[in-house]
Amino acid sequence: MTTTDDSGPVGHAPHLAKLIETSGGGPIDTDRASGVLLGLAAGNLLGLPVEGVGRDTIRSRYPQGIREIDPREVRRPMDDDLAQAVDLAEALTHDPDPVTGFANRLVKWRNENGRGIGIMTSTVIDYLEVGLGAPGAAKAFWQERGSPETQPNGALMRCAPVALRYPMQSAQLIAQTATTCAVTHYAPGAQWSCIVVNAAIAMLLRGAEPIRDDLVLAASQDGAPAELISWMLAIPDDIAQRIADERVSGHTYLCMQTALWCLDASGTLEEALVRIVSAGGDTDTNGAVAGAVLGARYGAAAIPERWLHCVPDRKRIDRATRALLNAG
Repeated sequence: MTTTDDSGPVGHAPHLAKLIETSGGGPIDTDRASGVLLGLAAGNLLGLPVEGVGRDTIRSRYPQGIREIDPREVRRPMDDDLAQAVDLAEALTHDPDPVTGFANRLVKWRNENGRGIGIMTSTVIDYLEVGLGAPGAAKAFWQERGSPETQPNGALMRCAPVALRYPMQSAQLIAQTATTCAVTHYAPGAQWSCIVVNAAIAMLLRGAEPIRDDLVLAASQDGAPAELISWMLAIPDDIAQRIADERVSGHTYLCMQTALWCLDASGTLEEALVRIVSAGGDTDTNGAVAGAVLGARYGAAAIPERWLHCVPDRKRIDRATRALLNAG
């Protein structure tokens, strides 16, 4: 399907910006901030062994749920969710033009590692490599092959560093979330799902407890796609049942819905992540995005130490978090 949508990256969302600005008020909680990328890493790694596997098969293999990360991961290259998030974090703090810098980093990463990369992202990076630039490369892909039914979660999995960089600058948070999303994912739904999740993360970092209804109202007033609003309004108590529906596996709206479910999830960070990953589907990305939100909600101290021991290049991740906070 060819689409003619040419609205460009989302430039502003004033109601969401105001919602962020009026939430919390104290200094950024450093433990919560550290929890964002570490939670993303833990969720990504926890879901890797069962990516694409159905819930019933997972239940038969793991009757108690998926509770352990393969310890060999600490010596392996980062998977795409984590690798792209760290590259984005470093582009936001090291590159004069973060969008161009991030695009260049993606080309380098794909050519040197590329572990777990999705077909769409790899194709857009091909376009970047031949000089289409950002967001031209993603725009070309979207106009040639995009459709509302196939808006993948490949930008949502990595967007959290923007919330770490701009928790106190809501307008910049929204604009940079959209433009860095559009380096590879031009679809409006992809951009808006990243904006909504980053708004929630920023509010958590500011010490607030985001209320879903407030996020829905603000996003609706800002002109977010009607389908996205419908997904925001339809978050079930049993998120595992929704995730298990293979017809929508990998869609950015389902991943956003999973992240927003984490705002009110009962129990511990570990229990919530195990529940999400054990539901099957796009387990590594659902785990990564949920882990970022849960890390912002509960803090790094809530992430099981046995999981953190398995995170590759932990020093680089912690350094990226510190740089993002210092830049803000």
